[in-house]
Amino acid sequence: MSSSARPSPANMPPRRRPAIPSKPGNAPRNDFHKATHIARRGWSDAEVWPDTGILLLLGDNSSLLEIFLRHFSGRIRIPRKIENEVRGHSTATGTSSSDRQRRDAASAIVKSLFLGGSSIQQPELDNEDMPLVEEITTTLKNLPGAKDKSNGGEAVIIALAVRRLRQTQRRQVLLANDGGASVVAARYGIPARHAADVIAELACADPTLTTDQCMDIFLRSSNMSAPPSSSRPSDKEAFLCGRKGRSCLECDRVDLA
Repeated sequence: MSSSARPSPANMPPRRRPAIPSKPGNAPRNDFHKATHIARRGWSDAEVWPDTGILLLLGDNSSLLEIFLRHFSGRIRIPRKIENEVRGHSTATGTSSSDRQRRDAASAIVKSLFLGGSSIQQPELDNEDMPLVEEITTTLKNLPGAKDKSNGGEAVIIALAVRRLRQTQRRQVLLANDGGASVVAARYGIPARHAADVIAELACADPTLTTDQCMDIFLRSSNMSAPPSSSRPSDKEAFLCGRKGRSCLECDRVDLA
């Protein structure tokens, strides 16, 4: 072929186009918005808003529930919407092993938190909160992969946490496994932590929790609710607390950043 000859279009290799990056803040619902500014040990002054999945995790292990209630004493917020979801699971009639596990875990939470004598605070929506709830619900439904997904409980706790943040300027944290909820909550200034984060924080608070126990608890709870696969711990080292005495260099670096 002469130097002037050119390959025909049929013989030319396909032209590679540069990949177009996704827009910031437009993460798919199955991605979890990691709160990297919160150290593993958490914020000792934050109010926390567990969703149904996190409560099922706690109800599935009575020892973990005791540590959770002690560690977050006076800071746990659970609206009636989430209570009703948990109660619904406690009376479900499924017969599979995961159905029974979920039912037993939910029953344990109802007994511990929602029957007489509980000190759990249960904030409720006001009429002026409804536009925000509607806005959050619409945003959740419009996330990629959110088709046919119920968002009621998530929208309520995000809205209540936003209201509390605006009223008090006190730090608020959503405890949830749902990636979409974490993405939307972050847009309103509410960081989210998933099941593995919660277990790791409790392990920092109570040295009796071993890394093996933490990993077992997380894996068992995944039958009922789990964070997106990209956010799940790959091994038990995710629950290892680096505290030496009263300090932890790893957590200190995050807190001081």
